[in-house]
Amino acid sequence: MLDFIQEEETLWEKLKLVTKPIVLYGMGNGADRILDKCLAEKIPVVGVFASDAFVRGQTFRSYPVKTYAVAVEEWGDFVILLCFASESPLMLEHFRKLEEQHEVYAPHVALFEGDEVVDFAWLSKYEAPLQTVYERLADVRSREVFAAIINYKLSGKLQYLWESVSARRQDLGAIFTWGKDESYIDLGAYDGDTVREFLQLTSDSYRRIIAVEPDAKNCKKLEKFLQEEQLPRTKLVAKGIWSAPGSYNFYQRGGRMSSLASSGTKTVPVTSVDALVAAETVPQATYIKMDVEGAEYEALLGAAKCLERDCPKLFVAAYHHDNDIWQLPLLLWGLQPHYELFLRRHPYIPCWEINILGRER
Repeated sequence: MLDFIQEEETLWEKLKLVTKPIVLYGMGNGADRILDKCLAEKIPVVGVFASDAFVRGQTFRSYPVKTYAVAVEEWGDFVILLCFASESPLMLEHFRKLEEQHEVYAPHVALFEGDEVVDFAWLSKYEAPLQTVYERLADVRSREVFAAIINYKLSGKLQYLWESVSARRQDLGAIFTWGKDESYIDLGAYDGDTVREFLQLTSDSYRRIIAVEPDAKNCKKLEKFLQEEQLPRTKLVAKGIWSAPGSYNFYQRGGRMSSLASSGTKTVPVTSVDALVAAETVPQATYIKMDVEGAEYEALLGAAKCLERDCPKLFVAAYHHDNDIWQLPLLLWGLQPHYELFLRRHPYIPCWEINILGRER
């Protein structure tokens, strides 16, 4: 077994042995998946509660949705399973306060149906690549984050999420050096939030910005932002990103969760990083941010020439698939052996916002 694994049982094994009532906090897709898992594992769930503002006398999967106060009155001391995601500082602090009163877990479930999920069989299956990536990461902090992520996914314990978190802007400033002639490719540009971040990092000085976003609703927001800011030398590409130009199925959700998927509800054009760069007058990228809702592996394959030639700074999301934490680093080192890779996790519960930051050695 890997030396950095501290947990000896999964959350689901633990929940089978608890004697206190088990209650879900939240409704929606996350609660559906967690309840389905509890049912499959024969783990009894006694009820559901939600934040006061969301309780309107409704039911969730036949459970009456209660306020927290009513849940305490009915069940007293109970185990809470967090069933929704949040990066809000207020909500994260709320979770901390709940931990003072109850056992609280954030069960880890797959974001994409059919994905492999971290358990002890997964650890055994991928022991060699996990150990390789762990040892090759650039610093001690990266290895601590790597270990905390996997121990969290086994156990659902929030302590691993509190311990492994850092500030995104501080990491971008500490790991990367920013010049005034950057060529930035923003993959998954959403409404322009990460373009704003880039402008702050470079004090509004840059050579080129290419913002790529496939979701039509997001694109309208992004286009409005670019027009309002009157940013020169900026290009909006209303496409998905993939390993090669073409078309692909797409789930359009009008938010951050829109994604390319083989069973998507519509078809969108896709392009590759190498095609984007080749179309430029000065074919070069110095910084690429990549948060493309699970298509990161294919997007990196489509950036092979750019990575080999330019070795740009990289900020790559690594939380959509559990295998991303080892597959993406190994792919990057295969495409560009000179990369020094750092692993950081930024505030979010459950264990989202895992990011790989890459720079040339």
